Amino acid sequence: VLPLITDWHNDNAVHREVFGSIPGPLKIAFYTVVPAMLVWGAFTFADRVKNWERGGPDRRRTTPKNIGRRLRDFRAGAYMQTLLRDSAAGLMHSFIYFGFLGLLGVTTILEVDHQMPEDLKFLHGRTYMAYAFVGDLFGVIFMVGIVWAILRRYVQRPYRIRIKSKPEHAVILATFFAIGATGFVAEGFRIALEEQPTYEKWSFVGYPLSQLFDGLAVGTIDRWHEIMWAAHVVSFLVFLALLPITMLRHMFTSPLNMYLRDRERPKGAMKAMPNLTETSLETFGASVVEDFTWKQLLDTDACTMCGRCTSVCPAHATGKPLDPREIVLKTGEVMAASATHAHVSPPLGTDPEITISANSLFERITAEEIWSCTSCKACDEICPVNIEILDKILDMRRYLSLMESNFPAELGNAYRAMENQGNPWGMNQGERADWAKGLDVTVLDPGEAMSAEYLYWVGCAGSFDDKNKKVTQAMAKLLKRAGIDVAILGPSEMCTGDSARRSGNEYL
Repeated sequence: VLPLITDWHNDNAVHREVFGSIPGPLKIAFYTVVPAMLVWGAFTFADRVKNWERGGPDRRRTTPKNIGRRLRDFRAGAYMQTLLRDSAAGLMHSFIYFGFLGLLGVTTILEVDHQMPEDLKFLHGRTYMAYAFVGDLFGVIFMVGIVWAILRRYVQRPYRIRIKSKPEHAVILATFFAIGATGFVAEGFRIALEEQPTYEKWSFVGYPLSQLFDGLAVGTIDRWHEIMWAAHVVSFLVFLALLPITMLRHMFTSPLNMYLRDRERPKGAMKAMPNLTETSLETFGASVVEDFTWKQLLDTDACTMCGRCTSVCPAHATGKPLDPREIVLKTGEVMAASATHAHVSPPLGTDPEITISANSLFERITAEEIWSCTSCKACDEICPVNIEILDKILDMRRYLSLMESNFPAELGNAYRAMENQGNPWGMNQGERADWAKGLDVTVLDPGEAMSAEYLYWVGCAGSFDDKNKKVTQAMAKLLKRAGIDVAILGPSEMCTGDSARRSGNEYL
């Protein structure tokens, strides 16, 4: 509001008059409504943060040891490196993202110059001409990205995009298109109102547009400039309104999620559980929102709904009920529906017939989905914003196994075989070293001292599965040819229980 009071002007012949021909009431409305929307958005985001805080602790502290990795992860996302794994989609998003940032920067620079005293104003002469060119360049980049996104979602329609298209996607794309289009048209009317000075030729989109309005009365041009300027501002206000309540929130939550990627636990390692024979905990795994960590709940708001996890999931590809993206979205739906402190929108709009009556993850996620997962971690690896989907599935498996004994019958047979015969197939433990017959491999007897330099631990699959036994035999031959002194435990070797643990049966 300060320039309305100080009335500082740029007297240079080559410059732009900010709010030229815009009446005072519209200026005051602009400087009132935009800050009010920003404050509203901040409080709405705060409600979402409170929802994340329902989760348990998760060690994601920034330390001198991990700050370098954290910044690299953040930079990979901020520079669109992770999105460019899919070159077409990544380039499209880059156009929108960098175009929008460029336009935001151009607008900010104009406002900074507007606030300056007359002696400190800098946006004039060659600086202004370069500014005008860069502004139009970023506008074109932005509009190319938006048109590309519209064609991709509604004309090309790849499967992973088509199955999750909602009305809010159309509203978001229409709003972005309106921001870009009204900005260019308003610029054309402004240049026409200024009688097309030659230095405005650097506005290589706005200047040709202004020539389309030759012959119109000055009053008509002035009125249309006001209309298009107001339409541009309203489009931006709609964007601010959509930002915290639709998937657009990932503009903030996704970079935050990427920054928090680094963790103490190695890749692929499951979260540790307390000693089940000594703990005072009454429930294990995850069945309600509060059983997840705050980081797992942040994941649901960081999701961009791109469906890359779905595209690489082997269970989904073979027709099983699992869709990794749905695990994230359904968790977010339950979290939003069970929020008690405020009304919070779900990650993506849901169909009206979907109702959630309790704070239970299994209100939306079925046991069949959970048991379809192969634990391959492909979904986590492909995710451009580092959402940890597998951890959620494994935590829910723990609950189903330990608390409800709700697992497939075949898995029950494997559990009993591991417990009784020491391997998931229920094979005779005495046959564990049969693969080594004729290979001159030392088999240690129980209680015998270890004299070999190395112990070759084979495992159940390598000992009993016909296909894997060939791998084990080839490995033993290679070790022998390399002159490496090894021995195996044979019948003394026990199952690690990894299959039980990956399927949630931590107790076994």
